[in-house]
Amino acid sequence: MSEMNDEKSGGKPDKGADEVLPKWGSHAVLTLHFPPFPDPDASGDPALAPHDPVRARQVVEELGTVGEVLEQLPERPIGDVPDPEVRADLELVAVGCWGNVVHIVEPALGSDLLTEAMTEEIRRQRERHPQARIVGSLEIDYGNSYCEDVVDLPGGEKAYAGGWDCDDDWEFLGDAEEVLRAIGVDRGPAAEAGFDLDEEPRDRVWSDLGTLAIWGLHSGAGGRQVSVFRVRRTEEAAFHLEEVWFGR
Repeated sequence: MSEMNDEKSGGKPDKGADEVLPKWGSHAVLTLHFPPFPDPDASGDPALAPHDPVRARQVVEELGTVGEVLEQLPERPIGDVPDPEVRADLELVAVGCWGNVVHIVEPALGSDLLTEAMTEEIRRQRERHPQARIVGSLEIDYGNSYCEDVVDLPGGEKAYAGGWDCDDDWEFLGDAEEVLRAIGVDRGPAAEAGFDLDEEPRDRVWSDLGTLAIWGLHSGAGGRQVSVFRVRRTEEAAFHLEEVWFGR
């Protein structure tokens, strides 16, 4: 993508044209948790294995948005993975593999309601990994943000919420209460953790439901290491990237 931009500008990068439209903080994240799942009644955070860079490369190579891995960059703490600001950032995919948890930071899974990149990748992952809990979460901020959160459990329980933060007309699918029941978290502890079923669906923090599905009532990824890859996109993913990050 960056090479194409350089050609249009006569070989000199045009910084203005190179900047993505969504604001800093926009992101798309996909997380899988394989059995055994976290015990919601256990005290303390679960012990996770150190990051596995070999498995991380396998994960990124199998993503539907990736045509080829061009370069494997040095590992870094997950908090040091930048949110996309310029075109070159969209070539980067970060993957953390910590035992039975796989965490993927992938801008090509972004959506603005006109694409279904996250939904399609969750379908692919469900076919490949029927035993995993799968959670997708994204926020693309154009001044008003499009948000989407998906929890897809191996037992068939699902919950989906998506819409613009400036609009009350959101789409909700599935049953969040069934999701909580399936992961073994009661309403009270879920509310204390940030996901309150007593609130109206539009007012719930849906990303916290995904956090509960992956991490239970414990902390998340914290400062864990991830591998970062520079990739070549599939034709479809390249089109979606252009639409979401530059198309408005």
